[in-house]
This record gives sequence, C-alpha cells and structure tokens, in this order.
Amino acid sequence: MIGEEELQNLNKVKMYLQKVAVLVTGVFVTLIIIVGSLTGTYNNQSLFSELMKETAKLNLSIGIGLGALVITCLTVQNKTDIKVNKERYYGYIGAMFYFILLNIGVFYLAYFPLNFKGLQIFYYILTLSVNALLLFSTVHVLKLIFNKK
Repeated sequence: MIGEEELQNLNKVKMYLQKVAVLVTGVFVTLIIIVGSLTGTYNNQSLFSELMKETAKLNLSIGIGLGALVITCLTVQNKTDIKVNKERYYGYIGAMFYFILLNIGVFYLAYFPLNFKGLQIFYYILTLSVNALLLFSTVHVLKLIFNKK
C-alpha cells in the first residue's frame, strides 16, 4: 500500500506537472499569436501599426487593472507584512509603471525618423513578452500578500 508520505509526494509531483503544463500551453499559445499576427500583417505597414496600437491599448488596460488589483489587496494587509515585503512591492509597482510607459511608447513609434520594420517587430515582441512576465509576477506578489508559498 501507498503510505501517506508517498501520497503527498505524488500530489506534489502532480501539482508541479499541472503548473508546467499550464506554462507550456501559455507559451505555445502566445507564440502562435505572435507568429500568426506578424505573418498576417508583415507586408501591410498600416495594418501592422494598427495591430501594435491595439495590442498596446490592451496591454495598458491589463497593466492598470493588475496594478489596481495588487494595490487593493495591499490595503487589506496588515502593516507588519507590508514592511517585511516592502521592497518587493515597490519593485513590482515600479515595473508596472515601466510597463505602462513601454506600451505608451508604441503610439510614438510612427514618428521616429528611422522607421525600421525590424525595430517595430522587436518592440511588439518585447511588449508582449513583458506583459507575460508581468502576469507571472502579479501571481507571485499576490501569493506574497496572502502568505501562500
């Protein structure tokens, strides 16, 4: 028979595999979206610029919403817990502001004197990648707030 300790180890492995599956699925879907959107708009500059602007609007909405969620959750936390993790919270909020500024920069790419397609594609991939990282860091900060390991 399986002992209680072995059963706990199996549950840990199962949880780990579920987290890895979610992560791999998210990366795969993101890559499909990036490749599909870039191949569909690569030859049409105005369509690609519109895609970047709409993606930036969505990223801005996500960033502001996640920031508001974390700040709201911080208000219900006691002061000693806030003081313990203060640097992590400040780092997260600072990263959130940089993310918002990065996405606002999309609207000014059309006015650059050297408007290279490669620069725009790099900027598009950069903003989507930072968005994904921000989602993961939000989960981490929320776990800190609610004291979950």
